[in-house]
Parts: sequence; C-alpha cells; structure tokens
Amino acid sequence: NEYKSYLRMYLRTFLPCLALMTCCLIYFLLVLVSLFLKRKEFQAIPGPPVDSFYQGHYKTIKAAKVNNYFLEMFAKWQQQYGKTVVFFIRFRNVIFTTDPDILKHLTTDLKSFSKLNDLPNRSLYGQKIAGWNSILTGGGKNWAIKRKIMSKFFAKANMDNVFSICKPYLDSYIRKTLTPKVGQGKSLELVDELSVLFMSFPLCLGVDEVLTPIETARNVIKILEMIPKQIGDYSLEKILFAANAEKMTTTKMIIDMRSRLGGHVAQRIEELKHEDEIKESDILGHLIRANEACSFDRGELISYIVDDLMTLYLVMDNNVKQIASMMMYLNEYPTVYSKLVKEVRNAEITDLRSLNSLVYTEKVILESLRLSPALLRGTRLFVSEDEKPRQFGGYCVPSGTQFHFSQYLIHHDNEIWENADMFNPERWTPDFKADPFTYMPFLVGPRGCLGKHFAMLMMKLVIAALLRNFDLQEQFDDKARPVIDQGMAVMRIRNRVNYHFSPAVQS
Repeated sequence: NEYKSYLRMYLRTFLPCLALMTCCLIYFLLVLVSLFLKRKEFQAIPGPPVDSFYQGHYKTIKAAKVNNYFLEMFAKWQQQYGKTVVFFIRFRNVIFTTDPDILKHLTTDLKSFSKLNDLPNRSLYGQKIAGWNSILTGGGKNWAIKRKIMSKFFAKANMDNVFSICKPYLDSYIRKTLTPKVGQGKSLELVDELSVLFMSFPLCLGVDEVLTPIETARNVIKILEMIPKQIGDYSLEKILFAANAEKMTTTKMIIDMRSRLGGHVAQRIEELKHEDEIKESDILGHLIRANEACSFDRGELISYIVDDLMTLYLVMDNNVKQIASMMMYLNEYPTVYSKLVKEVRNAEITDLRSLNSLVYTEKVILESLRLSPALLRGTRLFVSEDEKPRQFGGYCVPSGTQFHFSQYLIHHDNEIWENADMFNPERWTPDFKADPFTYMPFLVGPRGCLGKHFAMLMMKLVIAALLRNFDLQEQFDDKARPVIDQGMAVMRIRNRVNYHFSPAVQS
C-alpha cells in the first residue's frame, strides 16, 4: 500500500511535468519547421551563410553595427552574391537590394510597399517624438492630404518668399555670432553652431520662440544622440539601464518640448480663426490647415501638429550634417574649394535668382549629397493585396517580406558612377542627367522628400555665407575625419570635429 501511494504521488507529479515538456518540445519543433519552411521560400535568392539556424545572421549584423561597418558588410555581400541578397534575423526575412528596377517598385508602388511602424524617430523609450502620423512618418489618406496642402509651402515657386525672410536672419547670425568667434581665433564645432542656426529658421517662418534656438538645438542633438542607444538596447542589462538618469532626463525634455510647442499651436489655431488667408511663408499656418483638413480626432489635433513640428526640427538637423560633410570634402579637394570660394565671393546675392546663379555651388552640393546622402538607407514592407508572392528583379518574393536598400551604396557603385568614391563636382554638367533610381538623396516617387527645394535653398544660402565671410583652414588627419554612423538610416556623425576658420582674405 505504501508503494502504491508513492507511485500515485510520483505519477501525479511526473506526468504533468512530462506533458508540459512534451508540449514545449512539440512547440519548439513546430517553430523550427515553420522557420525552415519560411526560409525555404527564399532559397532562390542568394545570400551569405547563416551564423546559426535559429539566429540567422543576427550575430554578424549586430557586430557590424557595433563596430561601424554595417554598410561595408552589405557592400561585401553584394560583391559576392549580387545586387540583391537575402538575410535572416530569427523570424525576420529581409531582402537587401540596390537593383534600380526593384527600387522603382519600392519607391513608387504605395499600395504594395509601406513604411515600417518601428522607425526610431517616432518614439524614444516609449515617449512619442514625432509620432506615427507626421508628414514624414505617416501614410494613407491623411498623409496624402497633408502632403498636398504642404506642397504649396515647399513648392519651388514659394522659395523666393522663404529666401527673403531667411537671408537677413542668416546674415545677422554670421555677423553677430560667428564672426566674433572666428575673429578670436576659436575653432568652430560646426555641427553645434549650425544646429543653432537651422533651429532658428522655423522662427522666421511663423513658429514663435517658445524655445530659444540654443534650447531647441541642444534638445534635438540630445534626442538624436539617444536614438542609436535605444536601437542598441539588445541585452537585459541595457534594458534594465532604461531607468538611467540620462534616458529619464531626455524623455522629460521631449515631454516639455512637446508641451510648450502644443501651447503655441493652440494659441495659433485660435488666431487663424480670425484670419482669412495664411502668409505664403507661414509654415506653422500651413501645418495647421493641413492637419485640420485630415480626418483626425479633433481632441488630438494639437498633438498631430506638434508631431509635424518635431519632424521639422529633426529634418533640419540633416542639413547640418550635410554641410559638415561638405566641409570635409572641400578640405580634401583644395581645387574644388578654391573654385567654389571664387564663385561665391564674386557673386552679389540679393535675391533667389542671384543665389540660383551659383552653378558651381549647386554642383558641389549635388556631389556631396551623392557621397554622403542625408538618408543612408531605407526600408519598406511588401504586402500584396491577395497575399500572393510577386516577382521582383527575377525573384519570387512572398508577401510580408521586408526590403532594405541603401542610397549610400548606390551612390558609391562603380558600375553606375565613374570613379564613384571620388568627390568630383565636374561630373554634374548640363548634359548629365542622373537616373532617379540611382541618385536618391531625397528619395523619389510619392514618398520623395517634400522639402527638397527648401533643403537646397538652405544649403546654398549657408555655404555661400560661410565661404563669403571665412576661409576654411586645412585641419584633418585620419583620426579627425568625421565618421558616419553606418548603423543609422539617417546620416549621423559619430565623433565631434572642430572646423578651423579665419576671416576671409579677398584674393
């Protein structure tokens, strides 16, 4: 009887455990079978061998991001396997491509290809930055309505108004802020200086100074410094680190920034009720009208407009990094620098027409955008309406597949560009027309950059003003060159580089 009692107790304890272990084993086997079958759908697409069956290429990709050779890794894969390769991160199946024919589909077919929902500029550790419905990160009908309305502000025809407002402010900033520093022999941390300048431009265009340009620049720089740390939080140790004071301070700063902008937006909405027309140069007025035209919840309207303002500030930073990269090329190519300086100092820039006469300046900007595009890479999610696979570039691709592409690698492809790694503004002759799917600094298609004319105007203005007033001094060695963070989709400079200027000496 005692034996039977022990046996019954043993069975009552052991059998549930055995059943649980059996269920776990069956589930694990089903996961492996599912993983195998899913990857089998991609067997016709070339790619590197996986690190392990379950992890896929996770370790290789993580190491490439940590050690900053992410884009170089894809370039090597393409040399070995072709312009279109497949890689796996556990249950994620991703196709990486620089094939212009496939890129045409990715950038023009909005029904089949959409942006991913986990873009890093949308939130930081759970706190909304630019949100999911901004003019940049959104999609669908409301996004299309906002783009249509905002296109009036960003149209090439409206840049004359923008020039007339921003040019005097730029001249004042050069005279009052930069000239005294350069005259004292100080080197300029150009990213910081230009951040303050570019955060000032919205103030000229209808956004009141709820934050000073210095505050805004400091906040934006901090947000952009934290985004890569958020993306890199893989381990439990780093996740637990989320309560770190730096992260808490940054999220509180975002809340404060959004709150203050929200108060200004609410006030401006009330003012617009008594105005028949919006000034052509009033960017906030246009943003309010664009969001009011959408089918948003009225209670969330202010939040959506703040999303767009936060997006505007983040995008302004792209111009800052672009000019910093351009200075590096001008330092390394003295002939280009001399020719550029001669053009801007011989020109009398009084209106948009005279600014647009700086032909060589535009060539320099176009070439800098080629070698160091503001957008290093992009992603799209392919979802077919009937859930059936489709052919892209000769490969059968299942619905639900992620596509990654890289403007940076396309722009550095020697099969497309002669001497692709050389900074050569002379390639941009009047007869030269770049294929829109091989030159994509502002992307292309329906999701192309709405503010590209605004960005080109700002870069021309700032470059011309800097080189008209200051001489760039030789300064870089290999250790001091700006280092681009290859793991980010938007260009970020990892190190802090001081640029040495002196008051301009007219030749």
